[in-house]
Amino acid sequence: MSNLLIGSVLAAAYIVIFWLLGAILPDRFHSQSIPVMCITGFLLYFSLFQVIALPMKIFKQPLSYLTMAWFGLLILLVFYVILKRRRPLIDSLKNLFPSIPKLLLVFWVMILALAVALLLGFNTNTISDYDACYYIGLPVSSVYSNTLELLSPYTGLLLEEPQHFYLLNTDTLNSAVIYQALNIHPLLERKYSFTIAMVLIFEMGLYLCGKHFFQKENSEKDLRMSGFQKTAVFCLLSNLVLLYAYSIAGVSHYFAYRTYEGKAITSYLYMTLIFCFCLALYQKEDTAKTSQDDLWPWAGLFLCGVSGVAFCNTALFVVPAMMGITLLPYIISKGLLHKHWKVLLRFILVLFPCLIWIALYKLL
Repeated sequence: MSNLLIGSVLAAAYIVIFWLLGAILPDRFHSQSIPVMCITGFLLYFSLFQVIALPMKIFKQPLSYLTMAWFGLLILLVFYVILKRRRPLIDSLKNLFPSIPKLLLVFWVMILALAVALLLGFNTNTISDYDACYYIGLPVSSVYSNTLELLSPYTGLLLEEPQHFYLLNTDTLNSAVIYQALNIHPLLERKYSFTIAMVLIFEMGLYLCGKHFFQKENSEKDLRMSGFQKTAVFCLLSNLVLLYAYSIAGVSHYFAYRTYEGKAITSYLYMTLIFCFCLALYQKEDTAKTSQDDLWPWAGLFLCGVSGVAFCNTALFVVPAMMGITLLPYIISKGLLHKHWKVLLRFILVLFPCLIWIALYKLL
């Protein structure tokens, strides 16, 4: 029972940290929205962690150095937000419940998200014993040896170098840092706390997709509630499709049975977030918003490119491919045909981190 309490607190702490980190960016990047801030904070969290952890991993520094550096940075960032960025946090809480009818809909969407998160958090059948040994065993062996993945969890032997295939992946180091600093075992952190946190971020992404799909209904006074109702139904149906349209080689399998794994996060979470960011860009064109309003999706796409490879090498290919395919009509119509070169520059910029990771993977 105590483990469940600790795991639940850690899952809530993940969401709060993401929310706080999302407030670091200027207001134009999050519009005082809790889902937007949490998603941005999640991407910023693992972007910063990737930038700090990867060099330490390459140069074979002790795990304790990474733990001190990461928690030191988090403490500084949290203090900065509390001291300098309290206003966006307060405004985001006010914007969460602007009206009683919407309050009821938001409440039911939150209940749905929490129910799905708990369902998957309590799921003990992952159908992936080998991968589970990797995601649980590697952080444990790193803490035991105080190294950055230089002790094989399968043989117990010290390695001269980290495994090259997993060199760019650092999400397991996050579990090791949590274990070393807070003494929360990766079995609890990965399979329960981290699973719940990732599902909640995914549900926020679905909610934002629904809001963008039905933006016009939300903007018209007489149909204001119908847009929110459609968003709620959209979230419900999307979850039902994932939970009942099962395919052992598809996204539904990773979402339901391997929620915390890198390939799963890349497939169900990053693809949804990238689609959400691109949808925001297209919706911005339809509603003729100012140019500042499209900075959040561009920033989100950039952070996806930076942080995606932290979870899985699959992100080396599918993240830039998803960005390119989804944005291609926008780039052609907005950038090339109308000669808005700023759009092309932003497109190149969001793909630049992906090119860096591919080059590093080939060179290292």
